[in-house]
This record gives sequence, structure tokens and C-alpha cells, in this order.
Amino acid sequence: MNNNSTTLILIASLTVVVLVVVIIIIFSIFQNRKIKFIFEQKAIKQKFDEELIKSQLETQEQTLQNISWELHDNVGQLLSVARMQLNIVQPNLSEEQKKIVQETGDIISKTLQEIRSLSKLLNPEVVKNIGLHESIQMEIDRFNRLKYIKASFEVNGTVTAINQEDEIILFRIIQEFLSNSVKHSKTKIMELKATYTSNFLIINIQDHGIGFNKHSIKKGSGLLNMESRAKLINSKFELKSEKNVGVSLTLTYPIQKTDV
Repeated sequence: MNNNSTTLILIASLTVVVLVVVIIIIFSIFQNRKIKFIFEQKAIKQKFDEELIKSQLETQEQTLQNISWELHDNVGQLLSVARMQLNIVQPNLSEEQKKIVQETGDIISKTLQEIRSLSKLLNPEVVKNIGLHESIQMEIDRFNRLKYIKASFEVNGTVTAINQEDEIILFRIIQEFLSNSVKHSKTKIMELKATYTSNFLIINIQDHGIGFNKHSIKKGSGLLNMESRAKLINSKFELKSEKNVGVSLTLTYPIQKTDV
């Protein structure tokens, strides 16, 4: 009788253990599937967000290209015609009028030069062809000619070729920062450095303006655009600001060890 009782207890205990193990296994499988599903959903959302950003950037680049063509083909042509007409009427004017017309012609010539320079930098195909460094230098030269700021650009390390599409994105981030700085910072000096290491291209931009309090300002579309673009090319985006000291931006771009 005692043996039968012991056997029943052992069977019952084993049954309970087996049931517990089965429940644990089923729960573990369910949890793993749940976790996998969550990660898949996150991956899908991330992919969707990246595709959305890419689509927006493509639209923006196409718009910039159209504006570039419009500036070069239409506005540029109109200014060229205006300058020619001034040259035609100039010989028949008095000396004082000639001087005024000459000054006006010079202004038109400078405006035409700036429009041509700007139209190049807005066109993504031109940026692709001339490369990141020359594009940055052209933008720096443009600001210096307009005497908005005193800007400088230097390159350190061994230059490594990077993906052309990524070059355009990096350049647009730099353009956005420079534009915002000129508009809001009241800076007179802008320093830009590109440093190549074995694995990274590190771009640092520093203005010496009024700065801003990062905690008391909402993220505007400009800042969001820069961050979104940096994220798209797997670049680290660091923006630092100190009131009445200035703003600095550091972009750390991972150099791909593939042919570009």
C-alpha cells in the first residue's frame, strides 16, 4: 500500500514538473516570438522613416535643382541683358550719368556672379561633380565676398573618397548651419575644419556669435533637418551652444572601406 502511494506521489510530482516545464517552454517561445515581433515592427518603422526621409530629401534636392536652373537660365539671362542695355546707352550720357550707369553695371555684374555661384551650389549634380571640399570652399568664398562674415576652411589628414550621395547630404547640413548662423548668431567669424582619420571624417564648424540656450529653444525645422540628414548617413550629430560664446557643430561620418 505504501509502495503504491509512493509511486502515485512520484507520478504526480513528475506530472507537475513536466507541466511546469512545458508551461515555461511555451511561455518562453511566446515571449521570444513577441520580442521578435516587436523588433521586426521597430525595424519596419525605422525602414519606413528612412525611406520617408530619403523621399523628402530627393524632393528637396529636385526643388533645389529646379531653382538652380531658374536662377541660371532666367534670372541670370535677364541680368545679362540689363547689363548689355546699360552698356548700349552709356556712350550717349553725360559724365555724371555715365558714372551712375557704371556703378549700376558693376552692381549687376556682382549680382550676376553671386547668382551663378549660388545656382551651382544649389544644384546637386554640380556638388557631385566638384566634390565636397570644393563645394564647401565655394560656399565659404561666397560668404567672404558678401562680407557677411570672415570664414575659413581647412582640411587635415589624408583625404579619403566617400560616397557622392553622402557628400551631398554632408554639404547640405553644412549649408544649413552656415545659413542659420549668419541669420541668427550675429557672428563675425566662422571656422570650418574637415579632419580625416583612418575610420572617420570629422567635420567641425564653430561660430563666435551670441549662441542660445538649448533647453529654452524648440527644435526648429532647420535643426531637425540637419539631425535627420546626419542620421540617414549614420553620422554622429553633436550641437553645442553657450550663450554669448557661440555654437559648434561636430559631424562624425564613418568612412566606408568600399569603392565609391
